[in-house]
Amino acid sequence: MAKRDRMSGNEAVATAMRQINPDVMGAFPITPSTEIPQYYSRFIADGLVDTEFVPVESEHSAMSVCIGASAAGARAVTATSSAGLAFMWELLYVAASARLPITMAVVNRALTGPININNDHSDSMGARDAGWIQIYAETNQEVYDNYIQAMPISETIRLPIMICQDGFITSHGVSNIELLEDEEVKEFVGEYKPEN
Repeated sequence: MAKRDRMSGNEAVATAMRQINPDVMGAFPITPSTEIPQYYSRFIADGLVDTEFVPVESEHSAMSVCIGASAAGARAVTATSSAGLAFMWELLYVAASARLPITMAVVNRALTGPININNDHSDSMGARDAGWIQIYAETNQEVYDNYIQAMPISETIRLPIMICQDGFITSHGVSNIELLEDEEVKEFVGEYKPEN
């Protein structure tokens, strides 16, 4: 049974993450995705999840944490935007070629030149051929729904996945959302049984 709430797209992603309770989150802040690890770190601090939160010094390291965790058989997540995704560039190919089911929230923002914080898909479109599954959301509801579906898709196909939303438009815009009950999400996502 769904329950109604009002939240931003970033909060919706963090809520879906909480309901899934991944094993590891590699995190480095970059606007407009910064709120995702912020919200999620509160869930950890409040004891609502038992995720190992790994704050790192760069987006490159955030993806490195996810690659190591996923290769060891853990469910790994991260979030990024814009130049942060570009800084992960070489590791996107490592994750895909190793067939690691990493789930990444991408809050789309233009790449810097000289600086641009507007919504633009040049970040994820630049990674189009890196071997990652990409799913785009038009609304906050879609962001939430897509994120919940991401892990089972990624783990079945054995490829990493990006759940993309529009920076500031959905990421910070608040709208009505129908949330699933925590137990429904846990049942849908299921237990992760890594191949190795």
